[in-house]
Amino acid sequence: MIVSVVPALRSRPRQSPVPRRASVLAALFLAGCASTAANGPAPRLAAPSPPALAPSDSYGLFLSGQQAASEGDLTRSSALFDQASVTDPQDPFLRAKAFSILVLAGQLDRAAAVAASGPVDADDTVTGLVLILRAVNALAEDRGRDAMPDLADNPALGPHSVAAALIRPWAAAAAGDWKTATAPSGPGTDKLVVAFGGLGRAELLERSGRLSDADAAFKAIAASREPMFILAYGAFLERRARTMEAVTLYSQALNRVPDDAALTVARKRAQAHGPAPAAPTLLEGPADCLINLAALLIGDHQPEVGLSYLRLALRLDPARSDAWVLAGETLTQLGDQTGSRAAFLQVRPGSPSYTAARIRLALSFQQVGDRTQALKITHDALAAVPGDVETEVVYAELLRDAQRYQEAITVLNGIVTRAGSRGVDARIYYLRGANEERSGKWPEAEADLKHSLKLSPNAPDVLNYLGFAWVDRGEHLKEALEMLQRAVALAPDSGAILDSLGWARFRVRDYVGAVRDLERAVFLEPGDAEINDHLGDAYWRSGRPTEARYQWSHVLTLNPDNRIRAAVENKLEHGLDPASLPAAPMSRAPVPAPAGAHGPASGRPAPVI
Repeated sequence: MIVSVVPALRSRPRQSPVPRRASVLAALFLAGCASTAANGPAPRLAAPSPPALAPSDSYGLFLSGQQAASEGDLTRSSALFDQASVTDPQDPFLRAKAFSILVLAGQLDRAAAVAASGPVDADDTVTGLVLILRAVNALAEDRGRDAMPDLADNPALGPHSVAAALIRPWAAAAAGDWKTATAPSGPGTDKLVVAFGGLGRAELLERSGRLSDADAAFKAIAASREPMFILAYGAFLERRARTMEAVTLYSQALNRVPDDAALTVARKRAQAHGPAPAAPTLLEGPADCLINLAALLIGDHQPEVGLSYLRLALRLDPARSDAWVLAGETLTQLGDQTGSRAAFLQVRPGSPSYTAARIRLALSFQQVGDRTQALKITHDALAAVPGDVETEVVYAELLRDAQRYQEAITVLNGIVTRAGSRGVDARIYYLRGANEERSGKWPEAEADLKHSLKLSPNAPDVLNYLGFAWVDRGEHLKEALEMLQRAVALAPDSGAILDSLGWARFRVRDYVGAVRDLERAVFLEPGDAEINDHLGDAYWRSGRPTEARYQWSHVLTLNPDNRIRAAVENKLEHGLDPASLPAAPMSRAPVPAPAGAHGPASGRPAPVI
């Protein structure tokens, strides 16, 4: 089972999008901006569709466009919907569909042309986005005054009113109206506009030369203790050569959140008197607003609207690397692998997000079984950024996936050696131990897995791996089963870890307990061929041959690998040899992902990334 390994984006403070778990700001979005969700649903892509047609009219084009969208092919879908809207120019619904998917596909010029060709459907989710796109295009073309009417408070904006309110001051500044641009929020202003708008106002006050007022505005937003606002105020202090104040600010924040990578980088930069991050330009500022909103929307399970905002942000700031990475991730989520890879490839060497983009690009190939390409991309990324630990971790795990265990160990040894007395975190020892175990170096593997648990005693995956290893070797059986039970208690929704516990019970001939745990594991992972196979074995040993044969037959419908298929076909013909205990694969637990990774726990025998 593949777990996405995606390190946190690294970028200049002003470039960092809102984290997926955006703490206070997420709460503001959900509580103060409920109208965004209430005023209209996010555009949906994956509607049920018939098979692809050879379209000859607008309806056929529409159906084919829906089918392409459901398959994640936004480029083809946008072309089909565009053609449908041209074929039937009187249909505002088709025009709205074409416009929405053209924006998602990043074809903003064509989207603007479609919107200009006639009225779109009355859904304010679309009409509001048309207004935002027109305003963004005007800003990108240095026509700030032309952007203002489309950003004015208007019911037609619908759920996009927050985006309009945040962009509006930047459009006013671009139009030369600095009084409007730097005006404080009025009473009753949406909470999200107050939060993000406060940052924009501070930046615009600085740009207008009102440094004392800017200082007060930055200080006010930093009082929220949100890291992104701390970073913004610290960058302002650095630009004003108030370096020691910036160091103090960063240090106080790190006392509260010691693992924040962006704050750590900022403090090191300030301590070294490095160049301060530049203040945002009149195009970068509104791009920031859209990216921050996009990150919140994507985290709130509205990827289509979030991706639309990212496309608009990139119209304003095409080189914005963290936005390209977030767009690539979102396209992956929507099933558009080709578009996702194209987004990751937009991030150039030297960019703060270069390694993050390359890691994600490599994983997109690994997930479809192209290990050679995944390894090449990661190897080349390491050549561009030698010693990047996150990239090395992913490279080591890709080597493990390719069963090149000794090479993976060599990479991990390098990380441990360079760290010296500083040490490395638990995941490195876990990953090295997993590779050592696969290489037959059990004493070394056991030592590394124990050390990983010493550093992180409640890591369910390490408890799972070491506990099962002991059961499989017939060692420390009581302690091993207790470890597996702890792992299940820590990750009760992991079918893979429950499978490990059930299979361990099977190995020690506790067949009743094995059936109980494996039935629960199958409930959690119904499509997993190996867990279903294990349950069949447990049924057989429990004296329930009919259920066992049913379970094994079901395994063959789950596209098992050749090893499982051959074993199951043999069991269906001959049953399970009463004198044998089937060998269990040992790489059952997931290796930990780099910092910032997201994805479900896994325990499949295939290497886990």
